[in-house]
Amino acid sequence: MLVPNRKLWIAAVVLLAMLFGLTAVRFSSFFPELTSQSEGLEAKYSYFVDNSNSHILSYVLESAIFRQIDDPSEIPWHVGYKSYWVKLALKSNVDQHRHQVLYFDTPLIDRLDIYMYSNDGVLKEQWKLGDSEQRGYKVGDMPPAVHFQLDPQEQITLYLKVSSTGVPVMPIWLLDEHDFHKVTQLLHLVWGGVVAILGIVAIYTFAVFVSLKERVYLVYALYVVTALIQLGALHGFGTYLFPEKAQAFFSNNLVTLTYGLFILSLLFAHLYFRVHKSPSLLRQVVHYGLMILGSLMFMSLFLPEHISGTFLIAVQPLFYGLIGTLVWRRWKLGKNWGKMFILSWVPLIISGVFPPLLVTGTIEYTLITRYAFMMGTVLAVIFMALALAERVRQQRQDSVFQLTHDAVSMLPNLNVLNQVIARLMGRGKAFTLCCFQVDRFASLSPYMSAEEKAKFVKAICDRLTLALDSDDIQILERTSKITHRVACLKEGSFGFIVLSAKEEEVSLFVSSIIDEVDGYIELNNYSIRAQGTAGMSIFPKDGNQADLLVNKALQAVTETSLIEKKVNAYDCLDNFNHTLNMSLVADLKKAIENDELSLFHQPQIDLRTGAIHGSEVLLRWEHPKYGHISPDVFVKLAEEVGLINDLTMWVIRRAFFQQSKLIEMGYSRRLSINVSASDIAIPNLVDRICELANNYRVPTGLLSLELTESTLVSDYDRLHEVIEKLSEFDIEVSIDDYGTGYSSLNYLSQLQFTELKIDRGFIQSLISSPRQQNIVRATTEMAKSLGLMVVAEGVEDLETVSILKRYGVDIAQGYHYSRPLSFSQYLIYLKRTSSQLPTPTNRMRRDSQSG
Repeated sequence: MLVPNRKLWIAAVVLLAMLFGLTAVRFSSFFPELTSQSEGLEAKYSYFVDNSNSHILSYVLESAIFRQIDDPSEIPWHVGYKSYWVKLALKSNVDQHRHQVLYFDTPLIDRLDIYMYSNDGVLKEQWKLGDSEQRGYKVGDMPPAVHFQLDPQEQITLYLKVSSTGVPVMPIWLLDEHDFHKVTQLLHLVWGGVVAILGIVAIYTFAVFVSLKERVYLVYALYVVTALIQLGALHGFGTYLFPEKAQAFFSNNLVTLTYGLFILSLLFAHLYFRVHKSPSLLRQVVHYGLMILGSLMFMSLFLPEHISGTFLIAVQPLFYGLIGTLVWRRWKLGKNWGKMFILSWVPLIISGVFPPLLVTGTIEYTLITRYAFMMGTVLAVIFMALALAERVRQQRQDSVFQLTHDAVSMLPNLNVLNQVIARLMGRGKAFTLCCFQVDRFASLSPYMSAEEKAKFVKAICDRLTLALDSDDIQILERTSKITHRVACLKEGSFGFIVLSAKEEEVSLFVSSIIDEVDGYIELNNYSIRAQGTAGMSIFPKDGNQADLLVNKALQAVTETSLIEKKVNAYDCLDNFNHTLNMSLVADLKKAIENDELSLFHQPQIDLRTGAIHGSEVLLRWEHPKYGHISPDVFVKLAEEVGLINDLTMWVIRRAFFQQSKLIEMGYSRRLSINVSASDIAIPNLVDRICELANNYRVPTGLLSLELTESTLVSDYDRLHEVIEKLSEFDIEVSIDDYGTGYSSLNYLSQLQFTELKIDRGFIQSLISSPRQQNIVRATTEMAKSLGLMVVAEGVEDLETVSILKRYGVDIAQGYHYSRPLSFSQYLIYLKRTSSQLPTPTNRMRRDSQSG
């Protein structure tokens, strides 16, 4: 992963700080003290200010009146375009040759002319330094200095002309050759460390941007690079990194670079706190602030440095005010990484005090004060990288939480429960899986607001959590704040694991749980009694697959009695007396044989083109006596009496017949047909489908079989065999109503599905639920990474369509486009949209994997 663990980041920062500290303590005595005097050398300083910036050297030598000072730090430097002349009289008091160095910190000085005269007034040597002149030193001579030699008892006079449109403050340090070499080593060590740290952070952040495609990381990488350029110009080490002309440009436009840092900092905070995702007044204010800073940055390229610098100081309250407002308004959203964002600004704000204090002469000009801002910038960059890493970690943790927890109850969901069941099975320990279902929840739920439903569910969860606080209940998830022993299977249904396989004891225990949950829950204007029933399945007696146990526990709970029997074990289903309406069974069998059923088509729209991709065929039955009978009723009836296979084959035959008519009319569209677990068990199912397709001259590539959840928890080996054979004939295989059932996520990687169909429950509340949006987006991204086409059902408005397009969903169906249509109505619908041709679907078949 590109984003390391937070503890690893903290350990790295602490280790780096300790390394710097130990190095400073160990080698501090090796470096000389910077001073304007030198032992054995008499140095006298004086200065003259040329306010008109017009005096030449001859005038200064003959007529200028120099004011004597004890130390060059007493020179009254001021921001503005003027010249300063510094006179340095040196006399050697020793009887040996001396190799001296006059060291200047001149990266911000436009021009520094140095003239050396002998005692009798003869010009011996001269140097030209600064950004506006051809430098008199090479890259290897950094930091800037002039080297000269003094004979025994020799006297010389140095005249320094300092010119700058910006900050003219310049320390003058007099060192011998050996001490200067030590200072040079120290500065090169500091510069190299800064370049290495900022370079690594910039490269790392850019790599994260390439991986995650989030603009905030690109902006931060640009910020780090700009900070490196600014520090290189401010301290001169940019000479090692950039061509001479580029370094001169950066040094002469330091204010422009600072504006660039302000812009990138504000833009970074704008993206970091996701202000850009919420249309608000704050977002507009930030946009105006960015425009103002951008305009001032452009103006600074043409204005004198002392004028643009004044604007820079004036605009800082605006900048820090916007940053502070962003932090204040978005603090709750930021969570831990919001606090880290503030922490990263602490060293920058503290160290940012030093440059203006140095310019105004408030504090002494030393290496520590000179490089305080550099060290603060490095610490700020490191802390901000830590904040970014924490932000990514938190985002991924939130995404995982949304995929593994219920959005309303915040309990672990079925995926977590399946993992725990699988671990217990691996240990070979017997246990009982219990499913608790709130009575009448499905009928009560539509009449509750989202707030009331959340309150109702939370109250039940609290009662369950308290009642299940026992060592006999398996822990599903443990965090630093809470321990979960119950999972949310679906709305109104909860699951937990009792570490016992004794049916009678478990039944008594679950009965006591039901009694503890029983009671009234006060909502806004009314109260509802929370009652429930429970079903059980036992491992290993009832199965050796997690999905199968869950399915059987849910089946058991559907057969419980709301009055007499509150707990039901799956074994009781073997003795259950199926009371059926035999006349209705006979009528259904007759309807299949006499073609008295009908197929309706619900169009499926290609979101890329708006064309009809195909349709899902839906079975309808108009009974001559009872009228319209719901498919939920007669399909379930067909499953119970063994007619489901005949019913499915009738649907396939009729679908192929209608498909052949469509092809004759020039409409080659895909057909999606639902199949159940019982259909998978039909002998030679694939051969029979292909034979029918051949008889009706329908390409098998235009057929998609949608597998229900019960299919996925049936005989896995048989299911695997059928799907592989379907794939050989180019028949698509879709997972229907994904996200609502009990299938394991492992099936996605193990079986050759071509399509994933997101359940309407996630789509219908998509606009108003950010959590549903995150789930749909995450599901789509996961499906796309596996090469699956994504279909959304239950699309009822244009705004939902827009969101689905943005997430990359391929196909949509729902009332927004059309209700289910009879075949004749579907033909009319096709003719009306015949000008729109479907986009060919490029599917990536995945080889089956085991494990």
